[in-house]
Amino acid sequence: MPRLVLSPRLAASRRFTFFVLLGGVLAGLVVSGGFLLTQGMGLSDLASQFVGYTFADPAGLDQTLTRAIPLILVGLAVAVCLKVKFWNIGVEGQLWAGAMAATAVSLYHIGPESMRLWVMCAASLAGGGLWCGVCALARLKLRANEVVTTLLMNYVAYMLAQQLLYGAWRNPEDSFPVSKTFAPGETLALIGFGHVHAGIFFSLGAALFCWWLCGFARVGYMAKAVAANPLAARAVGVPAGMVVVLMASLGGALAGLAGFTIVCGVEHKLTQFVGDDFIFPSIVIAYLARSNPLGVVVAALGIAALYTAGDSLKAFYQLPGATVLTIEAILLLCVCCAEFFLRYRLDWVKSVKVAP
Repeated sequence: MPRLVLSPRLAASRRFTFFVLLGGVLAGLVVSGGFLLTQGMGLSDLASQFVGYTFADPAGLDQTLTRAIPLILVGLAVAVCLKVKFWNIGVEGQLWAGAMAATAVSLYHIGPESMRLWVMCAASLAGGGLWCGVCALARLKLRANEVVTTLLMNYVAYMLAQQLLYGAWRNPEDSFPVSKTFAPGETLALIGFGHVHAGIFFSLGAALFCWWLCGFARVGYMAKAVAANPLAARAVGVPAGMVVVLMASLGGALAGLAGFTIVCGVEHKLTQFVGDDFIFPSIVIAYLARSNPLGVVVAALGIAALYTAGDSLKAFYQLPGATVLTIEAILLLCVCCAEFFLRYRLDWVKSVKVAP
């Protein structure tokens, strides 16, 4: 009598991997749709909000693209670190660090005025990179778990920002806990479509750079070796520690650049809410994209559309803000379950009777 046998899968082709992950995403969307139907929405409402409004309506597309700019960068920040199995849970702290560094350049008039925006960009990259690089050094020198250190650095950055906003950087005109508004030459220009600004070119450029770095550059090959087996990589001369610090610093720099796009492209000043709610979305984006930089762009657009639709659901259907987080969790869970078929295979095996 045939029976079902579970066995490890030695390898999975790219096509099979794509269809399995696509099936996981579609299953997550179906489950999420069923969840929203229980909240009183109809099928036509789902289609109009999650497809029609977020991508077909100019106002919704404007919000989606604007939201996607920092989401692409924080997704890349996690994905790049995962290339060396460095679990970066501190994108919010690195984003805050980049935003504060860019703001400091503006407030203290660092660099020539004609190049001020580029100096702010460089400062944000350095601030975010250092914020994450310290955690990588702590892992190498002190054997500190990066999950703990990067997570705790989120709180350090947030509290430092609040200290500055309620202290030295408080707006002197109205005493609100926000910095002074940046000068016109210190902000990112709009590209002519709603609120979408030039930061979108920074995000797409960063994705292309990470794709080249991880797939074709020498550092990318060394990162693969370090992720596969650090001891073997060291044995053949790969500087494993330096590669980990470099990739972690790059991830932090990308998160810092996200802070730059927010303060210079959207807020035009440092506020109390610049770095809110980026940890979980960044992890979801990197996981859905399987750490592929180009896949991060697609996943970030999907998550950005989800947030845009979530705002509409809160306004017109009185659904709580946690609805979006629930849908993200459902998607992540379904993709995790789908990965079972990438690791194992199910086969029907005929039972063989053994003669007595």
